[in-house]
Amino acid sequence: MKGMKWFLVLIIFSTSYADAQLFSTDSVISVLVDDIEKDQIKEKREFFPWMFYSFRGAATPPHRFKPDNNIFFTAIGSFTLKHLSHTINQEQQTTIDSILERSKRAFPAFQQKDGLPLYNFWPRGGKIMPHSFIAQHMSKQFKISEDADDTVMILMALQNNDSINAILKKRLMEVSNGGTAGKKIKSTFKRFRNYQAYTTYLGYNMQTDFDFAVQCNVLYFMYNKGIFNSHQDSASLQLLSEMVKERLYMKRPKFISPYYGHPSLLLYHLTRLIAAYHPKELAAYQATIKEDLHLLYSKANTPVEKIILQTSLLRMGENAEMPTERDIQEIRLVDQHKFSFFQARPAYWCRPFLKSLLLHLEFVNYHFFSPTYDKILLLENLAMRKAINPPAAFR
Repeated sequence: MKGMKWFLVLIIFSTSYADAQLFSTDSVISVLVDDIEKDQIKEKREFFPWMFYSFRGAATPPHRFKPDNNIFFTAIGSFTLKHLSHTINQEQQTTIDSILERSKRAFPAFQQKDGLPLYNFWPRGGKIMPHSFIAQHMSKQFKISEDADDTVMILMALQNNDSINAILKKRLMEVSNGGTAGKKIKSTFKRFRNYQAYTTYLGYNMQTDFDFAVQCNVLYFMYNKGIFNSHQDSASLQLLSEMVKERLYMKRPKFISPYYGHPSLLLYHLTRLIAAYHPKELAAYQATIKEDLHLLYSKANTPVEKIILQTSLLRMGENAEMPTERDIQEIRLVDQHKFSFFQARPAYWCRPFLKSLLLHLEFVNYHFFSPTYDKILLLENLAMRKAINPPAAFR
């Protein structure tokens, strides 16, 4: 059966490559928008309606990817789609508006039980790690609180108001390192432990931790909503600046970002923040960031990693190769589980020595990917190119 699948894929590739000679940027964008609309779940089975498919697998073979009913990829996918409106045509915009309007209906199932504007990775009252051998049966014992990453992405995808933003900001400040909830971080380097920066989880009983990419997203939210105005905002930005100065995104990516853990992913989030809001604290490191992006791109060997590095280079004003026909068709037609956009590493809360050991024991870690979100990343890349340059044909 597996051999037959790859035989069919090769047939599709051969016909697609012939057709791709006539493709323009606009036509590929149209195909991707249609793909994403078709991918959006229409009825409840493994997933809730209007979500994007997501899969989870062990970091070590056999990976055995299973459906994972989380809101993460629907949240970040909706956020990305919402920011494409200035580069796509009216027909494409109408389809994306429909996708976004439907995706909003999935978010309430993941909202905090008392109705606060805080959101969890897995559905309220549902299983964690569905289809796992043990963890799914211990959802109550291993209950995980709402988190900053999903929450800020969902609120930026929604038309939220100032009062909702204020509720989230108050909670973020309370549970920040050294905040009024009395939480202190233990899982980072000693030189970073006095930064009163934002943590990942929003529950009062959750361990404090710093994740580089999550903090990029939280700061993006603060700038986006015009509420970058607190000591915690400044402290989080200073912490990011110190990590960038030391190039820890290259040297210790898993340590500073347990949930993303790859240099390419950390720079994707960092360059998104820089391109949108130009924090002066990060300006001095832009040349180094560009050099590291080029270095990573020279070594990238999966379509998704190449796409996000191209996007990051474009954000920094650099030239970047066009996606190849093969990469486009692989992302459209083949699950890209070899490059995981999100990881779960339970060692996030441990003290540095133990954390450093457990972060690299792959048999306790999990990788997540979404075929639909991979297409959204490609769509973002092409839409950005269209904004920078006249439409081009693929060769």
